[in-house]
Amino acid sequence: MRYVQVVVGLCCVLTCGTAWAGPVVREAAGPTAAAIQAAVDQFRADLGPNNGIVAGSQPGGRREINWDGGGAAAPPTIDGRVLTRFAARGATFVTEGTGFETSGAPATEFADINPGYGALFAPFSPPRLFIALDTNVMDVLFNVPGSTAVPAGVTGFGAVFTDVDVEGSTRLQFFAPDGTLLLDRAVPATPGNETFSFLGVSFDQGEVVGRVRIVSGNAALGPDETGSRDLVAMDDFIYGEPVSTEGVVISPESGTVFQIGGFDLVIGVEAGPSPVTGGRLLFDGQDVTEGLVACFRPGALRRGGSSFTCQVPRGLLTEGDHVLQAVVTFADQTTRRNAVRWTVVGSVPR
Repeated sequence: MRYVQVVVGLCCVLTCGTAWAGPVVREAAGPTAAAIQAAVDQFRADLGPNNGIVAGSQPGGRREINWDGGGAAAPPTIDGRVLTRFAARGATFVTEGTGFETSGAPATEFADINPGYGALFAPFSPPRLFIALDTNVMDVLFNVPGSTAVPAGVTGFGAVFTDVDVEGSTRLQFFAPDGTLLLDRAVPATPGNETFSFLGVSFDQGEVVGRVRIVSGNAALGPDETGSRDLVAMDDFIYGEPVSTEGVVISPESGTVFQIGGFDLVIGVEAGPSPVTGGRLLFDGQDVTEGLVACFRPGALRRGGSSFTCQVPRGLLTEGDHVLQAVVTFADQTTRRNAVRWTVVGSVPR
């Protein structure tokens, strides 16, 4: 009798939402900063208030980096291939190039690299801009603000670019903590020099972003911009509040799930600094904690911590993409979360 009740509860919970409808996208491009200001402001509103450099993960909100520390008189700042100066804001930057540069006086807008760049780029929030050196590719990794040792995830990320001329040359790629590609989207282009482009994406169905790859233009800065060569610099980064993903594992991982077979849904929580006091489950953005609690059987992890297993009968999930997020809270008021996105198909391909 209890099994029947649990299955009925699961049917109500796991079929309550429609298939994944996609993230919320804010984008704009134009000849002036004013042309993208509304899209930037809307993206900020999507994420919530600015938490600045407050240590630790906050209940909501966003973080921002505008590169303008030191003001107009600051010389160019050169960083290595791993940039941790903004760990207090929950972000670390990595590149396979030779490092990073933040523009500075007296040769502003990277005229120290090429004198012609002063007429090519313009800052959205003056006076400084940002690039990866000797490459056009970089990755943004997230950490609990103030603690580079604790990996984190966010619900959205956006960036301002200057001089995106060629459609598709500049892109943001969003990856889940398990490495699954969530979205690959081009930044809008606009003709001319000293122009502005913005792309911001927020995920409102429970997805967690563990890494963002930025492709800025189709070549590294150095030579003149000629023909099809599109050189691009970056300005403000805006992203959701980083929350720890450490020690929360969901199985099955992101990927394909077949309707014809049942599976065990397992949530593992490795031992934390204090006891677990609660948690939540979100399915396609809806809180389904109450409906799933009765299904889970408690267990233990070999490395310490707890596991919770729920048997999902075959045919229960509707076809399409679905997101499951697990949020765990601890006695010390810290929070961890993780998420998976399953593509549910009706049959095994032949």
